[in-house]
Amino acid sequence: MSKQGRSKECTQGLWPSNQLFLLLATLSIVFVVLKLAEGLVVPFLISIAIAILLSPLFTYLETLRIPKPVSLILITIVSLLPIVAIGGFVGNEFNDFAKNYQSIEKQFDGWLLYASHFFQNIGIDVSQESIKDALGKANFGGLLQQLVTKTGNQFSNIFLIFFTVAFLLMESQFFYNKLLKITHDRGEDIEGKMVMLEKIKTYFLIKMKTSLVTGIWAFIVLWFYDVDYALLWATLAFFLNFVPVIGSIIAAIPPVVIALLDQGTGTALWVAAWYVAINMVVGNILEPKIMGKGLGLSATTVFLSMTFWGWMFGPAGMILSVPLTMAMQFLFEQYDETRWVSLILSDYEKEKTWQK
Repeated sequence: MSKQGRSKECTQGLWPSNQLFLLLATLSIVFVVLKLAEGLVVPFLISIAIAILLSPLFTYLETLRIPKPVSLILITIVSLLPIVAIGGFVGNEFNDFAKNYQSIEKQFDGWLLYASHFFQNIGIDVSQESIKDALGKANFGGLLQQLVTKTGNQFSNIFLIFFTVAFLLMESQFFYNKLLKITHDRGEDIEGKMVMLEKIKTYFLIKMKTSLVTGIWAFIVLWFYDVDYALLWATLAFFLNFVPVIGSIIAAIPPVVIALLDQGTGTALWVAAWYVAINMVVGNILEPKIMGKGLGLSATTVFLSMTFWGWMFGPAGMILSVPLTMAMQFLFEQYDETRWVSLILSDYEKEKTWQK
């Protein structure tokens, strides 16, 4: 074999590894830039999500031949009235909870002392300090407090989000026309891109409906058992239902603890059982049935994406982790060189072949 041929063969053999390193370097640069621009990127992502949720109503008003500015005003009124009405009550409950937090913490310390005595009476040497240290390492309270604080910070620029949503809704048809022109000029089919957009839109709409079911169901349960701050915990359950995997777990902890301190172990167990039932029905029955074939992402991908996007963009990243990963998967699928990444992210399972 000639020297040129050996060089060509060597280059071809090294190309896949070079390609991998090039992809990793490019993604690293992109993610570093996105992380540094978090303050600008996060409100824009929130605006896109809200625009997707409101777009069906905006489209329906357009079919009634209502002018776009009037439709936008109507949508603003319809979407803001429930938020303002419920937000006032939730705000009052949150302020009351913040004032009584030290008292609740003392009650919790007393319950830990009772629990340690109970375990010692049955022959298990567990002290109050060891239980408190174990709970401190889990740091559920700090996680919840950090989640609320970061969420408030990311939604604080409400005017930027509002105007961005307004412009996105007003120019939604123009965006489709531009996308149609681009794909036509490149000789591509727009159907595949529209399928991806429809999947993301469907995901948001289904999550909104199932989160409403979760929040209302949780409120009824907490109201029935007379758990304090029921509306606050139901609102928390609504928002955390958007967070995959751990959202429902975090949402159940505060009401169960409050029920335990105020009404005893029996009520706390009933509240915990109802939260398990809600999550089972909504997460394992209702959502899969409505979504049909699913998201096209593996369970591992969903969990890791929630962790990664949460680190990137905070609570907003956790809520938007699935749509963001779906968009990246679609982008990787468009090119032969990165199609293998899309396959790794997918829920593809090869049929088993049995050999005798």
